[in-house]
Amino acid sequence: MSDVIDFYFDFSSTYSYVAHQDIMSLARKHDLTLSWRPISLGAIFHQQGHNLPKLGSPKQKYLWHDVQRAADQAGLPFRWPDIFPVNSIPAARGAYWIQDIMPEKLEAYIATVFTTTFATDHDIGQPETLQDIAKNLGLDVAAYMAALKDDVYKDRLKQETATAQTRGVFGAPTFCFGDEMFWGADRLAALDSFITKQKA
Repeated sequence: MSDVIDFYFDFSSTYSYVAHQDIMSLARKHDLTLSWRPISLGAIFHQQGHNLPKLGSPKQKYLWHDVQRAADQAGLPFRWPDIFPVNSIPAARGAYWIQDIMPEKLEAYIATVFTTTFATDHDIGQPETLQDIAKNLGLDVAAYMAALKDDVYKDRLKQETATAQTRGVFGAPTFCFGDEMFWGADRLAALDSFITKQKA
């Protein structure tokens, strides 16, 4: 049995925000390693020819209501960002830098970026917002900001996104456990049940 849950997410994904705390709890419950794998959902959508629902459409209205409902159920504060979708690329690159340099800070960083976007409505696409996050987490701000423009982390994000697609990932959040894939924040219960059966 696998001992790792791969969590594919995008910082601009509302449902990834909804799921990020619960997937941590689920991994702890089963004593599994949670592998955080930020990806570029925009790149995947572009390749698929997928567009977000038009503003004012029935689907868009439903999704906005459902995200609020899901966040409430998860016990998370939520407000729609004034700028949406946000530019999540720099923050994702930063996550891989932290994973390499200070992995003990990674969970706090991810939670802070999500909260900054979907609870306090600060634009993570702006350098000053990411600088504040790095400073508040006690990171080397200059090194962190340099990493956001470093080809190593640009390529890392591209490679992780390509790997996700190879595994069949088409949206976020997606959870991979061994050869099994679960898509959507509402599939966490199914993932929990599957892991329980695998351990039996």
